Amino acid sequence: MSDKFEALVKFIKGENAYNIWNDLNARSDETVDTKKSILELIDFFAYLLSANIIIEYDLEKQCPVFSGDSPRKAAERIFGDFFEKNPIIPDKSPSDSDDFVAYMIYKRGWVYLSEGTCLIFPE
Repeated sequence: MSDKFEALVKFIKGENAYNIWNDLNARSDETVDTKKSILELIDFFAYLLSANIIIEYDLEKQCPVFSGDSPRKAAERIFGDFFEKNPIIPDKSPSDSDDFVAYMIYKRGWVYLSEGTCLIFPE
């Protein structure tokens, strides 16, 4: 899993969740399982957080979140509203759902930490 994650790190700078999700599922020849793909996205975000590539960000307060929680917990928090915001998401091929695509494009809650000196927001 981490080999796949390491290969994708160079592509996430400034990317939105939909583009990141597509990169994670790009080589899938079969129908994408919604729950598995979201869990993998959360795993990837936990990996990015643990490697200090991204940090959790509070849009309301306009500041980074340093909660002291595990990277997994922070990643789960970022996507914690997924099923609430997508109540009728299909079990397979979530990108066929307009709600899923909109959620992933506009989802925020993290920023890319560029060279430890600059924050880059998802576009």
